[in-house]
Amino acid sequence: MVSINYDNEVQEMEAEAEVEAEVEAEAEVEMEAEVEVERTSRYKEFLKYFFRNKAAVIGASIIGLLILCAIFAPFITEYAYDKQELSNMLKPPSKEHFFGTDEFGRDVFSRTIYGARVSLTIGLVAVGLSMAFGVMMGSLAGYYGGVTDYIISGITDIAWAFPTTLLAIAIIASIGPGLMNVMVAIALVYWSGYARLVRGSFKALKEQEFVEAVRALGYSDSRIIFRHILPNALAPVIVLTTLSIPRAILVESSLSFLGLGAQPPIPSWGSIMNSGRAYLVEAPWIALFPGIMIALIVLGFNLFGDALRDTLDPRLRE
Repeated sequence: MVSINYDNEVQEMEAEAEVEAEVEAEAEVEMEAEVEVERTSRYKEFLKYFFRNKAAVIGASIIGLLILCAIFAPFITEYAYDKQELSNMLKPPSKEHFFGTDEFGRDVFSRTIYGARVSLTIGLVAVGLSMAFGVMMGSLAGYYGGVTDYIISGITDIAWAFPTTLLAIAIIASIGPGLMNVMVAIALVYWSGYARLVRGSFKALKEQEFVEAVRALGYSDSRIIFRHILPNALAPVIVLTTLSIPRAILVESSLSFLGLGAQPPIPSWGSIMNSGRAYLVEAPWIALFPGIMIALIVLGFNLFGDALRDTLDPRLRE
């Protein structure tokens, strides 16, 4: 009799465990479904408000046009960016050379269009690297707190204290010039901003009820961080990214202007302006057109970033 009762109790406990597991699984599925529906609704609302903003449309148009020019540069330009024709030195803009020629007879239009490839690639890749590293550091500091937060925040404050261009120059001086080194330098300059931003967001979000709920379900820290907290902290990160890209392009142009970025014959807007510095009086077009391109790309990203911030923040929509 004792053995039969014991077997019955074991079976009842197993049945209860199976029921609890099914309930937890159903609750998880329902929670994920609700989250997916909410994300879809937010996405539709975002598109609705975003395309109402004229600044967003203008900024996106400028960015899209310059990106298309960079991608299809071989089909847009007639001359190779490194082709020298000494008989055509310092020719003014004309039908043959839309932006004129430089001191070596190279077509400034071709060099400017190909320069967009270099500047945009460095800006996007460098900011992407800084965002990935900064988000990871900020997530760890904000979620775990304690000693982890103290160490990461200390390193972040040290990196934040230096002027960006000066720190980038110091890094390039240490590791040497070149496109890859410029990307690394810019990434090391800008990661601290992402870390500070994400850290603050995580500190506020980890105390929310939905985080306590998923923690009670026994989810791992990595799943809580990347599946539940981080998606809710991405809005300010996206805005910061759109505003950091033009700054990174300006830093890259400054480094190339100083001879620390793209090395000849690779064209960069900064290096083209540096080569035209000695001919500002007799051939101002060499430095003028790359400068206009820099101004346009910075304007486009700033308009896009401001509109994105206004769209993602409900308090600024009115």
